Amino acid sequence: MKVKRTLRVAEQIKRDISTIISKDVKDPVVKDVIITFVNISDDLRIAKVYYRFLGTHYSQPQISKALDRVTSFVRLELARKSELRFVPELRFYFDSGVDQADRIDYLLDQIKKKDNQ
Repeated sequence: MKVKRTLRVAEQIKRDISTIISKDVKDPVVKDVIITFVNISDDLRIAKVYYRFLGTHYSQPQISKALDRVTSFVRLELARKSELRFVPELRFYFDSGVDQADRIDYLLDQIKKKDNQ
């Protein structure tokens, strides 16, 4: 039962943070951020928020710093919009999973081409 609640809360936090970033945050650096996944601790005290960004003029370190600047605002808005008694501490992490998957696909294609020669 606790696992279901954790997953449900994580999914709700993901939706709420996505909305807050796209509609309420004024910092243009984070406007292209997409929340890909939220992993929340069993006690619901810490939420690891994984993100990607699309077609932006900013580098990953710039976006990371901008997210650090707006974290308290996002958490405050999350407290206003959610029905949680306690809003977890938010920690933002760049989601490099897609890059790693692309790299693996590329390497597998290279192996396949070598085998066909």
